[in-house]
Amino acid sequence: MFGKKPQKALSLRLSALFLIVGLFAATAALAADPGGPTSTVGNAGSSKELPDSSRTKAPDTVAVSDSALADTAAPPRKLYEYISYPLLQIVTWPLEVVVAPAVKGLIYPVKPPLRYFLNENVIDRTIQLISFGQDDRIMLYPTMNLAPGTGSSVGLTLRYNSLFGRPTERLVTQGNLYVNGDSKFRAYFTASEILGSGFSSKLALSLVRVKNSSVNQPGTASFWYYADTSNTFSAGLSHVVFEKVSLKGTAIYRDNHFGHSPVQPDSLQGDFFRNAAGDFAPVIRGLDQSWTDRIIAIGIARDSRINQNIPLSGSDFSLTYHRHFTDADHDFQGWEGSLTNYFKLGKEKFEISSDEERKSGGMSIQKVLKKVEIENLKKELFNRKVLVTHLYSAQVFELSGNRMPVYGLQTLGNDTPLRGYGGSRFRDYTVFSAGAEYRFPVLRLVDGVIFDEYGVFGRSWDKIDVLDNIKNSWGFGIRVRRPDIFLFRLQLGFHGAQGIQVNMSVDEPY
Repeated sequence: MFGKKPQKALSLRLSALFLIVGLFAATAALAADPGGPTSTVGNAGSSKELPDSSRTKAPDTVAVSDSALADTAAPPRKLYEYISYPLLQIVTWPLEVVVAPAVKGLIYPVKPPLRYFLNENVIDRTIQLISFGQDDRIMLYPTMNLAPGTGSSVGLTLRYNSLFGRPTERLVTQGNLYVNGDSKFRAYFTASEILGSGFSSKLALSLVRVKNSSVNQPGTASFWYYADTSNTFSAGLSHVVFEKVSLKGTAIYRDNHFGHSPVQPDSLQGDFFRNAAGDFAPVIRGLDQSWTDRIIAIGIARDSRINQNIPLSGSDFSLTYHRHFTDADHDFQGWEGSLTNYFKLGKEKFEISSDEERKSGGMSIQKVLKKVEIENLKKELFNRKVLVTHLYSAQVFELSGNRMPVYGLQTLGNDTPLRGYGGSRFRDYTVFSAGAEYRFPVLRLVDGVIFDEYGVFGRSWDKIDVLDNIKNSWGFGIRVRRPDIFLFRLQLGFHGAQGIQVNMSVDEPY
């Protein structure tokens, strides 16, 4: 059951976790469906295999003019009506008057080049430079991800919109080359409104060539390294059944090839790798073997966001069940779900216009300090800001007579997300995380971000020792995006007072 160790620091962190969960409950009660037509844009590009393979998104680029940056105009209202979600306004008050100005000061060094890019229209010119073909349907651009150890990579991405002349079809290919010579390739094709039937589909291919992948051994702080040269093929189909609720189904075929890693600093320590005789044997978890896995996933989803790159309201919900049929006694099943809510907390449009940007000039300490003056307090408190709350949970179960493979373990780490940790830092059968992100505009196409996240993991719900296993990460950074495409993010994550995790990526955590 849950641990009962009277540790003050951990108790405070546990209280903070309950506060976040309580905040979710309060905001869920306050939230209302924004209604109106929905245009789903963008794909967060999670690094977790199954959710990405089992969800079908609409094309991520839409023709949006600069005038679309402003929020939808609304008739004049009385002052008290401007204060949307009063509870959240109170909760975010310290962020607005203390933390946000501090973050703006910390990210000041990157503002001059970003402002130059915006004033000189460098971002739009660059997009035009990497776009070609009829109506600029094809986009080819390099990518870069920074991570500790051998996780850093450079890559090349190709996006082909309207592949067969129809705007509802899209092809995306992504290749990454890591600093140690490892490589990963992924391609997927999506189509919506197939033959006017209302069905959407997704075909995906993934090729992994990694010499020293790692898995955190459950119950220990050690890693086990192995080579992975696996291939994955998937085909998914989804259909909106009513309003914004859709049902989806996915068939996945994994051709697994796991071998020895040239780097093995740790030894097998956890019971996860122990066989019935008590000996350590990686083969019982699918390592040092070649075998296949056939996966069936079914799920339900609801996405009421108006724009995925600049979501100001709405929610994104997904719940998926998956069943694995293997030819090597590694059958297992599981489920995972996520819920993300977006709340616009101000009366004015979230976006900063180009005219405002020109008038603001350079940033200075004096301008930052002015933000906490009494006469500006009301304006800053009720103005531009968006609060994002995120819940994620997953659990897997071994079937009788089978041993679940290493990739079946659920993860808690950078992609959960806990952005203060690198990669999939913690693995176990059951995970849960809750987080909140505070966004505010810094420049016209640049948002400041402050986030705080918590997570727990364990063998099962009744065996999770919360006080021992609770993890926290926090940090800040920027997001650079247009209304039709997310460009990149640069965020610094911390866990406790230890180290810095740099997150520079073209993918969004949520």
